[in-house]
Amino acid sequence: MELLAKIEELKQKGTYGLQVYYGEGIGCDDLDIPIMDRKFRLVFTPVGYLGSMRAMYEGNVKEFLEFDFTQEPKIISNPPKQEEFVDHGFYCWGSDSSMNVYNETKKLFPY
Repeated sequence: MELLAKIEELKQKGTYGLQVYYGEGIGCDDLDIPIMDRKFRLVFTPVGYLGSMRAMYEGNVKEFLEFDFTQEPKIISNPPKQEEFVDHGFYCWGSDSSMNVYNETKKLFPY
């Protein structure tokens, strides 16, 4: 329930289209990896950017539960390149117009 509560926290901040990726990857048997250490990625669209901006958290379950989403995300290219988010972190990307709005306001979440 703690994981669902954290996802709901982001939903309440003003996001839609949340997609969760959990585990080590396609075809991998990750049952020997402790649950809190398994890879976790959450991709979402912030409200107010008309679908032209996306944001992503990349890390593991434990880090996600402890992550402070008031931090500014790192801006990466659109479309994202895999090498830009190899490390764990918080990222955003989008159209030129949406990124201009974000750069002016530095506000990812409306609520």
